[in-house]
Amino acid sequence: MDKSKSQFVRIVTHELRSPVQVVISLLKVLDKKYVGELNEKQADLLARAQRRLAFLQTLISDLLDLAAGKSDVLLADRRQQVSLNDVIQTFVARFEAPAQAKGLTLRATYPEQALHVLANPADLDRMIGNLLSNAIKYTSAGEVRILLEKAGNAARIVVSDTGIGIPEDAIPHLFEEFFRAENARALPESGTGLGLTIIKDLVERYNGHLSVESVEGKGTSFNVMLPCEW
Repeated sequence: MDKSKSQFVRIVTHELRSPVQVVISLLKVLDKKYVGELNEKQADLLARAQRRLAFLQTLISDLLDLAAGKSDVLLADRRQQVSLNDVIQTFVARFEAPAQAKGLTLRATYPEQALHVLANPADLDRMIGNLLSNAIKYTSAGEVRILLEKAGNAARIVVSDTGIGIPEDAIPHLFEEFFRAENARALPESGTGLGLTIIKDLVERYNGHLSVESVEGKGTSFNVMLPCEW
């Protein structure tokens, strides 16, 4: 996505946000039954509309994130020294309930001595938080693990799961815009096909590296390498 396209995407998606939010608010009025009870058919149609709007909201946010990641704007002024140990603990607290709701075990391993990176906390949330969210989404049994360790002059963060895995022929295309593996498209959970593209762009903006290993039907492991600040 070149600079002019990124600017166009930012403008269009920004203008879409307000009308979408209005529609969501109107549907909430129906959902809260402020205008009366809904019959079974009406309730089903309302639920479908809410799911599609939730998908549209995610798509708009992903497009804005993608456009921002492709821009030439430097975010050095928003970066600060962050303890990855604290970040991991925060993620565990946030995702433990969703994991337990699916009968999954969420495990975290990190060193006693804190590892630090110079980063915008919101970017770390997009990187690691989205990987954890995906791991839980595409895992129906077993566990999701997050590992933090020192690797030379870098911090290695590994998010792994025992989920559906990724077909071997899909792995080379995994970070392409709007790509979704066939087995992921078959699931009811909606996805835009932009999440991993955004994560990869963010990691590379921090001079880091993102890789993936997966076996279909057995699970997936994403490996994030970020330069450390000592």
